[in-house]
Amino acid sequence: MEKPASFGKPDQSLRETVKVALQPSVMLRSLFVSAIIWLLMASAMPAYARLVFQGELAGYFAAGLGIVLVSEIIAVVLTSLFSSDHATLVIPQSPTVVIQGMIAASVIGAAPADMPPQLLFATTYLIILLSSIITGGFLLLLGVMRAGGLVRYIPYPIIGGFMAGLGWLILNAGFSVLVDLKLNAESLPFLLESAVLTRWLPGMIFALCILGLRARIKSSLVLPGVILASFILFYLWVFLIVDDVNALAEVGWFLPEVSEAIDWQLPDSAAIARISPAMIAASAGGIVTLIVVCTLNLFFRVSAQELIVNRELNFNRECKVNGIANIAASLSGGGIVAYHAPISSSLVHATGVYGRLVGLILALMFVLTLVFGSAIFSLIPRFIPAGLLLYFGLQFMKEWLLDSWSKLPRQEYAVIVVIALVTALFGLLMGIAVGMVVAITFFVLEYSRMDVIKQEFSGDFHRSNLDRSFAQNQLLQNEGGKILILRLQGFIFFGSAYRFYEHAKGRITDTEAEPVQYLILDFKAVSGFDYSTIRDFDRLKRLADQHGIDLLLSNVLPHLQPVLEDGGIAERKSGQPSLFDDLDHALEWCENTLLADADLLNSLRVTVEEQLAEHAMIKSRDLSALHSYLERIETEVGDAVFEQGDESDALYFIETGRVDVLLRLPDEGNLRLRSMAAGTVIGEVGFYLNKTRSASVVATEAGVLQRLSHEALRRMEESHPQTASAIHILISCVLSDRLSSSNRVIQQLLD
Repeated sequence: MEKPASFGKPDQSLRETVKVALQPSVMLRSLFVSAIIWLLMASAMPAYARLVFQGELAGYFAAGLGIVLVSEIIAVVLTSLFSSDHATLVIPQSPTVVIQGMIAASVIGAAPADMPPQLLFATTYLIILLSSIITGGFLLLLGVMRAGGLVRYIPYPIIGGFMAGLGWLILNAGFSVLVDLKLNAESLPFLLESAVLTRWLPGMIFALCILGLRARIKSSLVLPGVILASFILFYLWVFLIVDDVNALAEVGWFLPEVSEAIDWQLPDSAAIARISPAMIAASAGGIVTLIVVCTLNLFFRVSAQELIVNRELNFNRECKVNGIANIAASLSGGGIVAYHAPISSSLVHATGVYGRLVGLILALMFVLTLVFGSAIFSLIPRFIPAGLLLYFGLQFMKEWLLDSWSKLPRQEYAVIVVIALVTALFGLLMGIAVGMVVAITFFVLEYSRMDVIKQEFSGDFHRSNLDRSFAQNQLLQNEGGKILILRLQGFIFFGSAYRFYEHAKGRITDTEAEPVQYLILDFKAVSGFDYSTIRDFDRLKRLADQHGIDLLLSNVLPHLQPVLEDGGIAERKSGQPSLFDDLDHALEWCENTLLADADLLNSLRVTVEEQLAEHAMIKSRDLSALHSYLERIETEVGDAVFEQGDESDALYFIETGRVDVLLRLPDEGNLRLRSMAAGTVIGEVGFYLNKTRSASVVATEAGVLQRLSHEALRRMEESHPQTASAIHILISCVLSDRLSSSNRVIQQLLD
């Protein structure tokens, strides 16, 4: 068996593609695929024509067929040539046809009772054209503005309920084509009468056969296969059992007869003057519904086509091409909205033919049908086009009401059911409105349950990036619990803000926990907040003031800072800032205040001897030998102690001053990793591992450093081993303290 040609390769030129597409074997397959799609469409077109032009316009059935055919011809040519994927084929489809039928019915209902049928047809058709042009224009605008992807943000339950309700309307349309009745409590007795039952039951059996077979057989040939088999079985029954075609035609088994040449022509533009404001008003809701239905279906069909052909489509381009195609079809005398047909695309993909060629062949077939083949439609049994509508309606309801039961949370499924019921009872627009209200309500309730507090720390676990002396670290370890850090997240609105306030209130007023002296709110992960939340922040500020707690804010977005300042939440006291650029600086301020209260902040000088005495048992004679191995270095602001990438030939003890540890970034900027103050050690990791410097160290305050080189340490180990041992113990304590602090933070993050 010949392997199907591939026409989806991005590196394949147009010339190569056309050369392969025109091969005899590929051409034959293209004709075969076009014929199958033509059969599928030819079976459905009469139902579409009847849905739009019914009631008082039933006599214009032939014109309706012409309108559907022209819509298909223009739309399929343009999309086949300019779509982002060659397998794209568009056809008028039941969801939008049903809506345009509703628009036509509303126009007819709003027209004067004495309006002649010909004028009524012209005015109704003009409004149908207007609905298609507006819908096409909306799709074109989405594509031009690159906003097509916004459809992806519509909540899934709203789409599901919308589609389920639409399925019910399509199902009703199928019954309307079969027996001119809708499914409701009043019509049920009539539907069960034997004469009526025999008219709709074959269509329902036809629809159920397609539904059942497509659930078991994953092939795009199922639908055209069932249609062809139904034709054959029906005519075998007619000629072998009934033997009276005319009798069947009289009782409505066939579609209305169509003249040899389909009576289609552009509407008289003079009828525009007869369109009344009442007609426009009556159709406005239907036009809005048509836009929504078409946009959602286009999104779903494009997504389905991507899965079928295993290629990504440009959704914005599809919107533009589809919008232009529908506008062009309307201006050419069509007017029935068309969009992507994944079933047709799957046929193109499965048979390995060139979709653009198939689209052009299909358009030619419909041109021939328009000119010569109108009599074919009179031979189509009514139950086939109506049964297709029943199938599409049942498929929508099965997919969204039955299949989604096992896939969705019960809350989201309830939204689908509510929207579907409202749509079935009151129409699509009311269903969308109710769905939006229900979905927003559920969203607010669900989002309000989310914890706006991302992380909660205390100052004894989470420290600033300033390395301090041993004595200062001990004080912060003991007193750090007075600092409470709440890292907030998401979009804060009135529901979540109140829950956050209640949590903070409980922590502040907890008499068994360590009293809070500083409360830091970090807004780094906050995308914004509703202005109504200012009330809850104000309550928190007043509560903090009552308990003598300093409220500090960090990482607040620039446009939110004035709101907090105007609301009195970020007020500035004498010498005390309340807004900080980041959490690190807010923590450093709190730590400095705690150290100042304990008279430890101004420990401007911490000698190496003092550091060794705090961490190791060392005799005075060993301490006195220390300075013969150290090199005193005085630094000014901006001096580099060492640079990233230098050899780690020494470590440094900070006696006075302050330095920053900077990481050089690829964009030639620097990221501050830590700050180091008096009583700390720098460069010890690279020194002991004998690795190059991983960061630079720059003085930010003038000071004094003591440098210990590799060579000096080796001499110390030989001549004064006790002193060298004390140095090793000091470094071990420094590293252990840092590791312990990191472990505490990690453990709190895990909890």
